[in-house]
Amino acid sequence: MELAGNSSGESEDFEFDCPECGHHIKGEVSKCPKCGVEFVIEEVTELNCPACGETISASASACPKCKTEFVSEEVPVVSKPPEKPAAPEPAKGPPVDIEALRKRFPELVTEIKPLLTLSKEYNIDTAEARRLIDKSVRAGKQGDVAAAVEHATQCKASILAAINGRLDTDVEHLEKLVDVAKFMNSNPVAIAESIKVVKERRSVGDYDGALKEALAGKKQAEKLTGKYIEANELCDSLNKLINSCERFYVDVREAKKLLVEAKDAGDHGDWSMMGILARKGRDEILKTLPELLTAELKKAKSMLLDAKAEGKDVSMLVKLLKESGTAFKQEKYEEALDRLIEFKSEVKHL
Repeated sequence: MELAGNSSGESEDFEFDCPECGHHIKGEVSKCPKCGVEFVIEEVTELNCPACGETISASASACPKCKTEFVSEEVPVVSKPPEKPAAPEPAKGPPVDIEALRKRFPELVTEIKPLLTLSKEYNIDTAEARRLIDKSVRAGKQGDVAAAVEHATQCKASILAAINGRLDTDVEHLEKLVDVAKFMNSNPVAIAESIKVVKERRSVGDYDGALKEALAGKKQAEKLTGKYIEANELCDSLNKLINSCERFYVDVREAKKLLVEAKDAGDHGDWSMMGILARKGRDEILKTLPELLTAELKKAKSMLLDAKAEGKDVSMLVKLLKESGTAFKQEKYEEALDRLIEFKSEVKHL
């Protein structure tokens, strides 16, 4: 609104102060140039006379008190943008019960020990589990009970997975032996019964009983299938050795060729030739291992020193390198190779 009468006759520019920050504004604008608050134009039903302050109707053309005449205009009022709702706080998990964790840790250790013993007895690979149990022990020494329990829980799960993996392999092998026995016109009922017992004991968590029955089934199959089991185990061992050597870029083409020939002989029921060819393939690789291991042990020692210089926890690396070196001195070359493979895997986890 602007005054008429006492002015120069020309309309003044529309002026007002921003209701949000107080900045003086001229002309009709949609938002304050200083604070950015947006305006909408609304009609005001009542206002104060600019001359005498009397409250009058916005539609009045003159003040009834002082008689000042007006020119009616729309007055801008502030329309504040809706406030954004505050972001919800992240949901908090249940409080950690340290006392319960302290109680759970020794329980887990008690559960893990017999599983490790069982795995060792049946030559089941527990490299990952041993890495986790070492982490658990270190966390416990540092007073981090939650981490110690978490690693121990993962360790138990890892061992159980390894045991179940072995049982899967054993059952599959026994089922193959049923076919072999039939091929040789032998009665496979005893082998089939072992398969049934293995599955039953495994289903109730009796892993010791399941592994024992699987071993008994193999011995029973030996009576029916002759040299097949020995030849098959030699093939499996050769295949594993080939895979291990390929991690170190060893030329295993000749050994692979002999493995293919051995399996072909087995498919034709010639267990003797199957075993001969598989053994020849192993010998082909084993004669190259001393030189390979000597070089790889030196590399591993260098990697250990580098990791230590970087301030990393190398306790597991020291253990694996020591075990590999001991196996090498005892001419247990395959075991030494396995420990070096674990060593390289542990370096990646640092």
